[in-house]
Amino acid sequence: MSGTGRQLTGWDAATWRTSAGSPHLRSTVVALVLLDSAPDWERLRQRVERLTLMVPVLRQRPLRGVFGVASPRLAVDPDFDLDLHLRRMRLAGSGTWSELLEEARRVSLTDFDRDRPLWELVLVEGLEGGRAALLLKLHHAIADGQATVLIGLNLVELGTDPNPDEPEAPEAPVPVDAGAPEVSLADIVDNVRRGFGAAERVGEAMVALARGTLTDPVATWSSVLGTLASVGRFTAVPDGPLSPLMTERGTTYHFAAFDLPFASLRGAAKERDCSVNDAFMAAVGLGLERYHVREGSVADELRFNVPISLRGDAGDTSAQASNAVTIARIALPVAGLTIDERMQAAHDAVARWRHEPALRLADPLAEISWLVPVPVLAQAALASDVTTSNVPGPPLPLYVAGARIVGIYPLVATIGAAVNVTMVTYDGSAFVGISADDRAVPDIDALVEDVRSGFATVAGGPVGPADPLGETRPGDGTPKARAIREA
Repeated sequence: MSGTGRQLTGWDAATWRTSAGSPHLRSTVVALVLLDSAPDWERLRQRVERLTLMVPVLRQRPLRGVFGVASPRLAVDPDFDLDLHLRRMRLAGSGTWSELLEEARRVSLTDFDRDRPLWELVLVEGLEGGRAALLLKLHHAIADGQATVLIGLNLVELGTDPNPDEPEAPEAPVPVDAGAPEVSLADIVDNVRRGFGAAERVGEAMVALARGTLTDPVATWSSVLGTLASVGRFTAVPDGPLSPLMTERGTTYHFAAFDLPFASLRGAAKERDCSVNDAFMAAVGLGLERYHVREGSVADELRFNVPISLRGDAGDTSAQASNAVTIARIALPVAGLTIDERMQAAHDAVARWRHEPALRLADPLAEISWLVPVPVLAQAALASDVTTSNVPGPPLPLYVAGARIVGIYPLVATIGAAVNVTMVTYDGSAFVGISADDRAVPDIDALVEDVRSGFATVAGGPVGPADPLGETRPGDGTPKARAIREA
């Protein structure tokens, strides 16, 4: 890293720009981590301090140049203060699930201080049953869903006692105290370097095109035209949502969440030779179809935003704790399908997108998006009906400062869609978080009931309550699945 930090590029930069330029595209990720008891505060504070040393981006602040036209640079904050990012509180009421979700909503809808590192962690104590929760909030420009899980793995422990033989955290990184002129100069240097790199790649591509035209013109130009058509599909701006019901968009949203046994969802997918993600998308589609029917409407298709991972070696955790996705926009049939047909439709649609040549150009296309006005980019986002994301998490029980984690609920901003449904798997359960635009979905309780019934039908087993604090298994304080089945 240089003396002026590193510049956000690709999808990270595009995410920053759109979230800053449109109130509809607020881009926050909140992980609601439910604990069986209150963790030891001092021990938690030490764990978070260590976390910021293991994951350097948590000590980096945005730096902006004089001209304000480039994406910001991230550099180590010379005034980093852990107490500005970590705090503890008790809810004003009696510690109910709805009160906790309302606090998570407030945290999500509150802007970051963009002169400091882009995260915060809130310990909420005094929940029903003596439980507690952590609300970890990150800006989507520095982490996607999988990166959030990877970041969290540096916080957790394997038992109530501290981890044995844990690697020592590195020394605190050297702070960067650069002014706007230095940042602007670094931006110019980086932009020129990227420009020369792009020109070099274009030159190499033209040479390859000329050589291919001479040696195998049919295959060469078929590939070129196929790539151009793929880029057209990738960048096409839809006219509007496909849902005849969820058409309005606002700047606020509400959260809901529930859990279900992961084995039942995985088993339903395996039975049909499909993936867990296919079953997940089928359940969401079925739930949204039922919500439309409840409201006296019919949606033949819905436009799904589906993150497609661009990650390489999953073992390289240092490289994985960042944004590494692109977004596929899929028109998925939802009306009148069997479970098998729903899973197969999801499977085929995602598979087609994974083979799109434009997928290899995701970051360059994101760079080019700087030439596109934010309102145009916002129009594409606002034309989405639902965003779905399926994030694999740790399969074994984990602890934080002596308290056991009993649930990890992903609560993600709608980012222009009417609904966001994200699932994280952990310790044998699938935890589903829902955010719904307040204008698009005036009655989130009805939506949640239908989505839960969709999961119950697809999984063929019980789905947990919409209030995980309201029902617990005897003895361990973990959520108890209530049998909700739909034929």
